[in-house]
Amino acid sequence: MQLTGLPRKFIAGPICQLDLDCKVELKQLFNSLDADIICLQETKVTRDMLDEPTAIVEGYNSYFSFSRKKSGYSGVATFCKDACTPEKAAEGLTGGGGDIGCPGDQSSFTTEELESLDAEGRALITQHRIRLSDGVVKEMAVINVYCPRADPDREDRLAYKLHFFALLQTRAEALIKQGRYVVLLGDVNVSHRKIDKSEPDDEDFYSRPGRVWLNQMLWEGGRDRDIDSVEDREMFPATTPYVEGGMFVDAFRHRNPETRGAFTCWCTMTSARQTNYGNRIDYILMNKSFVEVSLVDSVVMQEIEGSDHCPVKVEINANNINPAKPPPLCTQFMPEFSGKQQKLSNFFIKMKRDESVQDEPPPLKSSKSDSSQNHPVIQRRETLQVVSTSKLKRTSSELNESVNAKRAKVTPQNSGGGKQSSLANFFCKRNQKKNTETNNTIEEAKSESKSENIILNNVMSSGDMDTNVTPASETSSIPSQPRSSGTNSTSSQPKSSVNAWKNLLGGLPPPPLCKGHKEPCVLRTVKKDGPNRGKQFYTCARAEGHSSNPEARCDFFKWIEKKKNS
Repeated sequence: MQLTGLPRKFIAGPICQLDLDCKVELKQLFNSLDADIICLQETKVTRDMLDEPTAIVEGYNSYFSFSRKKSGYSGVATFCKDACTPEKAAEGLTGGGGDIGCPGDQSSFTTEELESLDAEGRALITQHRIRLSDGVVKEMAVINVYCPRADPDREDRLAYKLHFFALLQTRAEALIKQGRYVVLLGDVNVSHRKIDKSEPDDEDFYSRPGRVWLNQMLWEGGRDRDIDSVEDREMFPATTPYVEGGMFVDAFRHRNPETRGAFTCWCTMTSARQTNYGNRIDYILMNKSFVEVSLVDSVVMQEIEGSDHCPVKVEINANNINPAKPPPLCTQFMPEFSGKQQKLSNFFIKMKRDESVQDEPPPLKSSKSDSSQNHPVIQRRETLQVVSTSKLKRTSSELNESVNAKRAKVTPQNSGGGKQSSLANFFCKRNQKKNTETNNTIEEAKSESKSENIILNNVMSSGDMDTNVTPASETSSIPSQPRSSGTNSTSSQPKSSVNAWKNLLGGLPPPPLCKGHKEPCVLRTVKKDGPNRGKQFYTCARAEGHSSNPEARCDFFKWIEKKKNS
């Protein structure tokens, strides 16, 4: 059957880092992708870092999951075109946030484990109401995930990764069993088959726990038979006794079963993308029944640059049915972006009465039964009165008059119209009379209420007061600079001393030539923790590549030996 309307497309993969240094305008980037739902991983954005240009993109509604453990770490975000707005949204996999439900049987996890698995901001779920090409209306859940990386030097992170996989599968299968179509996409941090890795390790490739998990997740027709035949295949499902497996299809492999070199991630330190020496670790998985009725195509977009990953895209035959408004998790409802927050300075501004109000407002401490309480002008005046009664103990007009009086009293007549003083004036002596006047004024200001102190200090720091006051002890300690006799003392330093420093410190010799290409090598530094951290070495300057590729980096390696002090 033909689809009446534009097909819906989905993109997974960290297309760009959503940090403050992102030079590409998000609206321009998103429009170039021609996608209705865009899922980003490893955003490294926390709630306090999220700014309006990132959160509010014209034509899109967005949803963020933040790491609560540390700043600049992990995080995922989902951007939906306004024509593809979800009806529900939830953060995390435990089911605690949002109204999507279907958490599945989580009895094998402790409360501490569930809290920890959701604390790194690695999952977002948006639920859409869609109409298929045959007119059937279904609910579709899009699970955007950034799965943990297993650090080989930390056993606790491997355990964390496997528990995250278990919780992810539990939630995804629970949604399917409740009748939803499910799209699970993102950075899975696992290469499924040997053709998904540039140089697979034949020794233990099939026995890696993450690979075993991903293989058992897939429908039987999409599994790798070699992994499926491993004797310890049951090692991972033992931690997830309530999942079934075999419910999902790898959309890209379903359409491109034997395509090689379709990698989605490359090492930027070794310029491995130049030789396409990478791995396929970004996936779009769809439940089998959804694939059968809607999947049109799936591609790896290696031409999209700007990250160490590239996007993956699928096209399905379905149209979104928009709700009346976005779900509460949408960033446009956050107080800092919804325009509902009031600035602290608003409480110190004298209120103007609305001319449309003819009668005088009732007393500020009116009863709740007063019908005039709902008037917006009166409500704002009451709020101001509550703050000034409990905090300031004065009305705003009294405070302004008091501050103006202090300002007139402490500002000298020769202050130049209240202009800010130059930095040089801080080092000039003043007469004792002016010092005494200012000190007395400050002592008077200290005796006022706490709120006046706050305002007066702001006035003093803003430059309205004469701040050219420097204690004699400070001015006397500043040495006088002798006038130059026409020559610069700095530039008159003998060249022999400069050469002496160069001879003492030395320098790196010209880089050696690599043995494979006879080209100058590149200098690198060990950043991995261990005994060699900080040491420098030379290696071939070419991009990393397959061992059979003569144009790729050769195996030349040479440590830099530090000179011993004689």
